[in-house]
Amino acid sequence: MNAIAHAAEGLFAQDSNPVMDLIAEEAIRALAQAIPGIRADGRDLEARGAALYGAWLCGVVLGNVGMALHHKLCHTLGGSFNLPHAEVHTIVLPHAIAFNAPAVPAAMERIARALGAANAAQGLFDLASDNGAPVALRHIGMAEEDLDRAADIAVSNPYWNPRPISTAQRGEIRQLLQHAFEGARPDARGP
Repeated sequence: MNAIAHAAEGLFAQDSNPVMDLIAEEAIRALAQAIPGIRADGRDLEARGAALYGAWLCGVVLGNVGMALHHKLCHTLGGSFNLPHAEVHTIVLPHAIAFNAPAVPAAMERIARALGAANAAQGLFDLASDNGAPVALRHIGMAEEDLDRAADIAVSNPYWNPRPISTAQRGEIRQLLQHAFEGARPDARGP
């Protein structure tokens, strides 16, 4: 899921381009198809090969375009609250995608299509949940009383995002973090 986050955000990066978009969509598709196979049988070489291919493509995207809100939040949570990196990415990704969905509908369509889902954010949540990954910050050591501080940190140093983030969006970011804390499935705000 951490690798998928690189491809998903790459689809709406400030410096995205058509080639990276193709690579990102293929990366998400490959990983989304591989993860259930690996969970069912960790010795499944075909699924493991598909995962390696997808992860490599995600790395190509990460190396060529910038990231956005999802990575800002994950680095805030991991760095300030000592939460595990991969798990934070898994939990926050569907919520950050839902937050950005109204601003980048074409990217949401590509993510949803790659997942074989009707909705990008819900498809990411379901991929994690259906395969035994954590979906709630409370399950990996986040304290609810720290959500306010996390929201403050996240908006204190502006970071590029398709939906601009500043102190004016602090309430929305706090709500996003609350949903991630609870493990709530994102609503259907977009494709």
